[in-house]
Amino acid sequence: MTIQQIRYVLGVADSGSFNKAAEKLYISQPSLTSSIHDLEDELGFELFKRTSRGTSVTERGSAFLADAKKLFESYEELVKKYCSQELKSFSVSALYYAFARKAFVQLVKDYSGMGYDFSFWEKRAQNVIEDVASGDSDIGLLYLGGRNREELSKKLEAKSLSFTPLTECKPFVYLHKTHPLSKKDEVFPEDLIPYHFVTFDTDDVKAFFSDEAIEKYNLAQPITVTDRATELNLIKNLNGYTFLSGAADTHAREDESEEFYAIPLQIPEAPDSEPFTLGYITKSSSRIGKIANRYISEIKKIL
Repeated sequence: MTIQQIRYVLGVADSGSFNKAAEKLYISQPSLTSSIHDLEDELGFELFKRTSRGTSVTERGSAFLADAKKLFESYEELVKKYCSQELKSFSVSALYYAFARKAFVQLVKDYSGMGYDFSFWEKRAQNVIEDVASGDSDIGLLYLGGRNREELSKKLEAKSLSFTPLTECKPFVYLHKTHPLSKKDEVFPEDLIPYHFVTFDTDDVKAFFSDEAIEKYNLAQPITVTDRATELNLIKNLNGYTFLSGAADTHAREDESEEFYAIPLQIPEAPDSEPFTLGYITKSSSRIGKIANRYISEIKKIL
C-alpha cells in the first residue's frame, strides 16, 4: 500500500466516479483503475462497487476510507513539519469558476514533468472552507456576497482561515441564448418569476436576496443539481437560469460562451449593498508556497 494509492482512493470516493477522479488527479483512467485494483488485491476486499449507474463505496470500503483519510492528513502534516523541501503537491477547491479551471490548467502545463501531484475540486462554499481547514486543499476560491458576507466571514474566522480579495464584482443572471430574457440589457427579480431557478447550492440564492425577497419572488424552491452538465441542460431545456457572482466573462466555459449569456442582475431591495468580493482562502497560520503564489498570479492575469 502506498500514499499515492490512498490519494487515488480518496479522489474516487470524493468524485463518485473513476473517470472524474482521473481527470482531477491528472492521470489516465486505466492507470487509476489498475492502481486501485492492486490495492484491493492487497487488502483482500473491494473498496468500490462499479455499476452502470456509477461508483459507490462498499461497507468495508467506508471503514477503510475513514482510516485512510486520517492517515493521509497525518502524512501531509508530517511532510510540512519536517521536510526541508516544499511538499510537491498542490490542491485547489473552488466554486464553479471557469477562470479557476483555466488558471489551474496553465499551472499544470508549466509544472508538468516536475513530479507534482495536482488536484482540482469544484464544490459548494461550505465544502471549500472545510477542504482548506482540513488541509485537503492548499487554496480555496469563493466570494463574499452582500448577504452571505457576515455568515461566511464568521465561518472563516472559526476555522482560522484568511480571505484575500482578488476583485470586486456584481451579480449576474446566467441563461441560454434562446431564453426569453436573453436579449435584455439587465434583469430584475420580477422578470425571473415564470422561470426555473437551477443551482449547485440551495443556500446560494440567499447571498443575493433577503428572506422577504425570496418569498416575494418565489425563489425558495430551486432545482438543485450536483454537476455542471446537468445544470446547463436544465437551463437550456427548461428556460431556466442561475446566478453568478464575479466577472461575467470569466464564468462560462469556452465551449459554453456562444450558447449562454451572463446578464447583469438588478436588485431593487438592496440598491446600496456592497459588491461581491471574489477572493481566495488559506490557513491563517500557513505560509503560501511558491506554486500557490504562481497559481494566484495566473488567476490575476485572467481577471
